[in-house]
Amino acid sequence: MAEVITHTKEFYESLASIFYSMVVVDNNVNKNEKLRIKALVDEHWSNDNKIKNSEEIIFNKLNQLFTGNYDKESAFFDFKRYFLNHPEEFNDELKFQILKDVDSISMAFSRRNKSESILNSQLYFLLFKSHGLFDSDITN
Repeated sequence: MAEVITHTKEFYESLASIFYSMVVVDNNVNKNEKLRIKALVDEHWSNDNKIKNSEEIIFNKLNQLFTGNYDKESAFFDFKRYFLNHPEEFNDELKFQILKDVDSISMAFSRRNKSESILNSQLYFLLFKSHGLFDSDITN
């Protein structure tokens, strides 16, 4: 039986940050990418039994990021900080789902470009390979 992990509001906000980061990484926001996020949230992130409004949390955070023209590197850093400070919330199944969803966003418009490929690689390394290497300065 799969381990049940309870997610917090901050988890869903960090998820919104990594989704946002992928959309804006190439400095070109496309409607198809936003629509893909909507579909992914509906499919994978809107049925948390403990957080009834997980979908609303994600969309509110995304709206805040888009309307504020938030920096793409800062958005990735926000997700990274949350991930490193809360590793117990991320089992392998969840990490694969996040990676798969972020990659899906990158493929929503045309094909994956160089900037999106680099971000996918950075996310993969963070989720599966870093194990805290070089991260002591950002966990606080």
